[in-house]
Amino acid sequence: MLKNEEIKEIVRQRLIECRKEQHLTQTDVGLIVNKKKTTVATWEQGKTMPDIETLYNLAKYYGKTINYMFGESDE
Repeated sequence: MLKNEEIKEIVRQRLIECRKEQHLTQTDVGLIVNKKKTTVATWEQGKTMPDIETLYNLAKYYGKTINYMFGESDE
């Protein structure tokens, strides 16, 4: 079973990866989920995590599953 810090690191990496694949800025992502750029930055720095609803919405936007975002699948 993964520890909280390990999950946070996986989510952090997936958020950066997905954003860059879509050629989006942190500001763009913030606009998509109605959050500030600084909030998106804290997610990508691993300081905080998005709430589950926001993470789900981002996964859908990126064409990924929530399992992917948590590192439980590679697709």
